[in-house]
Amino acid sequence: MRFTLKDYQTTAVDTILTTLGYAREDWHNRQRRTAFALSSTTGSGKTVMAATAIEALLHGSDEFNIEPDSSAVVLWVSKDPALNAQTKSRFIECADRLPSGDLVLLDKTYAEDSLRTGTVYFINPDKLRDRADFVKHSDTRHVTFWEIIANTIKDESKTLYMVLDEAHEGMKSPTSAEHTIVQRIINGNGVNPAVPIVLGISATVKRFDEAMTRAGAFTKEKNVVIDPKDVQDSGLLKSALTLDIPDEDGEFSTTMVRDATLDFVEVCETWDAYCDEQGIDPVVPLLVAQIPNKTAGERDTEKGHKEEDEIIHLVLETVRKHWPDMPADCVAHVLGDRSTIEVGSYEIPKVAPQDVEHDHRIRVLLAKDAVSTGWDCPRAEVLVSLRPARDDTYVTQLLGRMVRTPLAQETSVERLNAASCYLPYFDKETAKIVAEEIMGMREPRSGERGAAVNKVMLKPVTLHRNYDVPDEVFQLIRDLPSFRKPTTAPRPIKRILKAAQALAQDELVADADHLAHEAMFAVLDSITEANVDDIDAQAKLIMTANIRRILVERGKDEATDSTDTRDADAATVDDALRHLRRILTASVVNRYLGRNMQAAINEGFEAGDPTAVDITAIRARVAALAFIDADVQKPVEDAADSLTRLWLTTKANDIAGLPDSRKPTYEAIQDMAREPERDVVEIKTDERVDSVDTDMKPLPTEKKHLLSTADGDYPLEVKMTKNRWERATIKHEQGLGTLEGWYRNPSAAGKHSLRIAHKSGDAWKSVQPDFVFVHLVDDALRPSIIDPHGAHLGDSTPKLKALAEYADEHGSLFDRIIAVGIEKDGVLQGLDLKSSKIRRAVYESPADSDSIKRLYEEQGTRYTTLHEGI
Repeated sequence: MRFTLKDYQTTAVDTILTTLGYAREDWHNRQRRTAFALSSTTGSGKTVMAATAIEALLHGSDEFNIEPDSSAVVLWVSKDPALNAQTKSRFIECADRLPSGDLVLLDKTYAEDSLRTGTVYFINPDKLRDRADFVKHSDTRHVTFWEIIANTIKDESKTLYMVLDEAHEGMKSPTSAEHTIVQRIINGNGVNPAVPIVLGISATVKRFDEAMTRAGAFTKEKNVVIDPKDVQDSGLLKSALTLDIPDEDGEFSTTMVRDATLDFVEVCETWDAYCDEQGIDPVVPLLVAQIPNKTAGERDTEKGHKEEDEIIHLVLETVRKHWPDMPADCVAHVLGDRSTIEVGSYEIPKVAPQDVEHDHRIRVLLAKDAVSTGWDCPRAEVLVSLRPARDDTYVTQLLGRMVRTPLAQETSVERLNAASCYLPYFDKETAKIVAEEIMGMREPRSGERGAAVNKVMLKPVTLHRNYDVPDEVFQLIRDLPSFRKPTTAPRPIKRILKAAQALAQDELVADADHLAHEAMFAVLDSITEANVDDIDAQAKLIMTANIRRILVERGKDEATDSTDTRDADAATVDDALRHLRRILTASVVNRYLGRNMQAAINEGFEAGDPTAVDITAIRARVAALAFIDADVQKPVEDAADSLTRLWLTTKANDIAGLPDSRKPTYEAIQDMAREPERDVVEIKTDERVDSVDTDMKPLPTEKKHLLSTADGDYPLEVKMTKNRWERATIKHEQGLGTLEGWYRNPSAAGKHSLRIAHKSGDAWKSVQPDFVFVHLVDDALRPSIIDPHGAHLGDSTPKLKALAEYADEHGSLFDRIIAVGIEKDGVLQGLDLKSSKIRRAVYESPADSDSIKRLYEEQGTRYTTLHEGI
């Protein structure tokens, strides 16, 4: 896999592979069929996750601790041949161990009786219609598609895995032949059998779930569901969309095409400057112009074409007027009912939607509806829609296809993390509906949710550093103890190898890979020396081929084991080494073997008899490390973890100075930690926020926030304006008369947040307290954490205990740490977590909400009064 997966993607792939493993066992041992789905929002990287899982399935994976499935055959089904071609290209791009020759677009030219193992086949329903050559016998075709599938299923040496892309489309009610065909592949066609394993992929899997429940042949397993918030926090999606609508009634189409063009030109220049500064390949932005459908009854008429051509000509002339450097051949269209369009001096070719992203000659794209199922275009930066307000669903759908970030990561320039949409024919109410659907604040009328975006802005302003706040306040907040949440399944060895690769690539640590391996080899040498007798005994057992095999069957609580005795050979030792590779990774074991064998060969040369070296015995002694009583894994992981933390700490300033394109690599390495690790709070240099609510009413503002407008104002986000406790908290702190600056801590556990990592059961969680206020106390700047969070909320107990633990460790750095939890008679009650007595009461309190409320009532003190108007 060429890409580094996000944490949520790794977890999803691991779960998919586990479920597929059980499904394979169920099919071959019990003839039980399995169906489940990967459910995740648009833009989450579903294809990358599927490619990673399939690559591991076919070729094995150290990362996911899985052996290759030599029986595997994958059938990938989607409704559109163009989408299949796009998916194949994506597989080639990201899965480096999947040879392109093993990715086959299946059609009537396929002449074998069954599908080959180790291969991914792509098919779409159009090729399987009743009259299609692929499903009929003829002089040149002796076996049909249905027979090929049946032969594959019946072959006990093969396991057919079917993947249904855009599963909500394939499982619609069978009102068309296309949807009937998809379900016939899954359930069998009446003569041939149903497929054994089905993995659906979709943002909305309800229809898939219902269809598979109705299909009595399948056992429905739990879906792999990804939290949209994890996707939003990953940097894969744009953080904001701007909707620009007219302030008054009138004809503003030409004006808004102009404004969209000027915005587009500006964002092109911004991307050019950013890419040049970062030393990366240029991003080539795209302007999308969405035109209305033809008048009813005029679809194929000369009048209809003429009216449409006039709109296209007006749009392009306006764009050209305000973009002097517009290339002559940069316009294309994806209008389904038109071929090449000739209008005025423009000759506009028709292109396939999936080709737009990579054809950088295209700078202006003409479109109508949502372009295409599965289509997305990360470089689409600006959309101008000339569709009327009644077509707002089409606009919402198209915006949902524009949410990926061009670099698959957040940039340090706020404007480049957003996309803009100009809507001359929309009114305030329609814009409000669109905004709330995209932000996930209301259910979509289409019934199918696209990608959710954190912010949709109607009248954005840009915030910069507030010069009314002293520099010392910025530095104080930046340096507050902030801790990343460790990963759920830490792999310190994998982490150090990734760190070594990154640090060497950026020339921060010379020969880092060698140093990493030598640190682990030193531990292995020490363990070998300390357990020499046990090593000799286990090596002897391996050399006589007594290999203990352990089997854990699904549904059984205990493992069974057996001993297999056979003549020792290289394969026998390989079998034993496989255990050690699973513990220490293939990289470490293979390099350790190579070092030991080379050392033995060198000694043989010095002794004058290099042929006397017993390579198999050397390999057996290394394999023996997996079977001795001493713990091998933990000491090696401890050494790896220690060196990784040393590198990240000593090179922190150098890493901070790297280009944005390199930072996600180190963030991924830091996120792989097994214990919380300290990090700085990275305060943004600029931020785009809205200045109005969804009704276009101005948002209230406050002073002394770290980021502000040129006038020193900080607009409160819509959710905050509706939170009386948060408004009261800000007013109270402002009213103390000693406030020097404050920070609205982002709720997402990212680099811009003050994070508190804490253990909740067996899982690590992250708490982000709402506010940090800095007051002048006895002539010194002192920070305070104030966290208004209702005791009735489901996460109130773990959040309160996490704050208490943080206060235990770092309370001396703060003036106050107060958790506000209840409202009583118009007064907000808070717990003073700097008090050891209060912290002890928090730790001893039962976790139910009634007990937490009682804790606030008995131990809490008055924080502030809720005044009218808040």
